[in-house]
Amino acid sequence: MPSMSFQEKSAWVTLVSLLVVGALYFSASWSLWQIDGLHMVSLLGLATGFSILLVLMLAGFHLIMAAIAGARSEDERDRLITWRSGHISGLALGVAVVAIVLMVIGGGMVDQSAWQEPVVIANALIGAVFASTVFELALTIWFHRRGV
Repeated sequence: MPSMSFQEKSAWVTLVSLLVVGALYFSASWSLWQIDGLHMVSLLGLATGFSILLVLMLAGFHLIMAAIAGARSEDERDRLITWRSGHISGLALGVAVVAIVLMVIGGGMVDQSAWQEPVVIANALIGAVFASTVFELALTIWFHRRGV
C-alpha cells in the first residue's frame, strides 16, 4: 500500500482536529442551552474561542507534518479529489440550509418559537457548516484511499 500523500495526511489531521473541537463546542453549547445561558454574546465567545483553538491546532499539526515529510505541491489527482469532495459536500450544505429554513418556517406554523430564536438558528447553521466540512474531509480521505 503506498504511503499517504501530504494532502491525505492533512485531511486526516484536519478531520480529527475538527471532530475534537466540534465535540467540545457543541457540548459546551448544549450545556449552556440547558441552563438557559446560551445567548448571542456567549455563542460568539464560544465560536471565537473554539475557532482560535482549531486554527492553533491545525497550524501546529501542519507545521510538524511539513517539517517531518515536507509539503509537496498538488498534482492533478489531488485537485480532482478536492473538487469532487467540495462539490458533493457543497450540495450537502445546501440541503442542510434548506432544512434549517424549513425548521424556522415549521416552528412558526406550530407555535414552537424556540426554533425561531436567533441563537438556535445560528447554532444550526454552525452545525450545518461543521457537518458539511466533516463530510468533505471524509470524502477526501475516501477518494484518496479508493484511488480516484
